[in-house]
Amino acid sequence: MNMNRRILTSLLMFLMVFVVYSGVNSGTAQAAPAKYPVLLKINDYYVLYTTPKPPYVDAQNRMMIPLRSVSELIGAKVSYDSKSKTAAIKMDDKTITFTIGSKKVTTNGTADQMDTVPVLNQNSMFIPISVLAAHLGIQSNWDQTNHLYSLMGDNLMQTDIIKYTLEDMEGGAWTAPPEKIISNDAFRPVSYTYDASKGSFTIQAKNITGADVAKGAADVAAYILTDDSVQFPDRNRERPAVKKDGVLEVTVKNGSSKSVDYLLIKGRLLDRPAS
Repeated sequence: MNMNRRILTSLLMFLMVFVVYSGVNSGTAQAAPAKYPVLLKINDYYVLYTTPKPPYVDAQNRMMIPLRSVSELIGAKVSYDSKSKTAAIKMDDKTITFTIGSKKVTTNGTADQMDTVPVLNQNSMFIPISVLAAHLGIQSNWDQTNHLYSLMGDNLMQTDIIKYTLEDMEGGAWTAPPEKIISNDAFRPVSYTYDASKGSFTIQAKNITGADVAKGAADVAAYILTDDSVQFPDRNRERPAVKKDGVLEVTVKNGSSKSVDYLLIKGRLLDRPAS
């Protein structure tokens, strides 16, 4: 995912695929799902899926994320020593180390103790994001009510695939929203399902504006990332009206032959189109 800006942007011009939306419906929120997934938010992006496994809460109530995400989404430099099973994560002037199965974490060589341990899952190392954020000095917040862990910072999500491909290209004629964005905090994903056989995700996003949202204004934008491409939502997709606290359901499908690395969501509100 770490590619030269010019090469990456040129490549994406050929590999860009629009996300297919289907089965969209809305209305007053129904009974809560049996299980709510743990959701991660980095700045304006909800991170629903990460390969090879989505973020989860372990037995010590710590949110775990794959080491790969630390590099590709957060933007830190990551290295891994398979012999010692130790990962080194460098950002700005700090280097943090984690070791699989160990409660010890070090910051610039100074050791500290965690209440959980990094694990190996599907050949990927998972680490506690709250511990990493605390040691790197990243602003964070855990919303217990909504099971949402947020990271905030101008230096986050600055990797090539995010900054130069997703965000730069989203302003293009084919990918930009049809109306002006007036809020990036209008819809919050509360659950999703993933059908691996079809490569499709179904997302339920709640209207959190505190008011009814008119037809054409709801913009739950889903971005599917593979190792070399970003799939953008169709700018002309259906945007039904959504009642106050209602849930908008959106299904998106991977249009690439490659496996999904990430599913990112923005829950935006657009200016209501003129009638």
